Amino acid sequence: MLTCADATRLMARRADGDRLAVDEEARLDTHLAGCAGCRDALAGQRAVADRLRSRPPERLSPGFHAALAKRLDGEAGLLGLADWRAWTIRVAPAAAALVLAALYAASGPASSAISLEEWAVINAGTASEASLLWNAEVTPDSVLQEMLGVDTAPAEGQDDGR
Repeated sequence: MLTCADATRLMARRADGDRLAVDEEARLDTHLAGCAGCRDALAGQRAVADRLRSRPPERLSPGFHAALAKRLDGEAGLLGLADWRAWTIRVAPAAAALVLAALYAASGPASSAISLEEWAVINAGTASEASLLWNAEVTPDSVLQEMLGVDTAPAEGQDDGR
């Protein structure tokens, strides 16, 4: 008999469209037959996966690949990944934001959880950073460029690949 934690891993694979082994399929189906919470979780995972698959594919600009490769060449390779100081500095703002969010959530009144679709409807008309992910004009190229701080404008006198 599967626990909910074990079923969660299998549900994520099923929601992504991965094929499960026959015994895994049977055990998951048995668990889902008796667990309404996991059935709801699987439906939510499928809805998110369907939503992500429904977005049109985006093509990155030719200049982005060159700029990213140039920036990655400047890194220290595998030794740069093992440098805990760099990770600490890069992760500190996110960790601080998580701590503040946890403190805020713990101090406020209890609220009910909302679905991804409800969250999207609430944030669709706002100018929050979260709503940018649902904005049709925001492309993966622009998000990656912003996150990596990559300037894809061609250097003066350099052909931009067009």
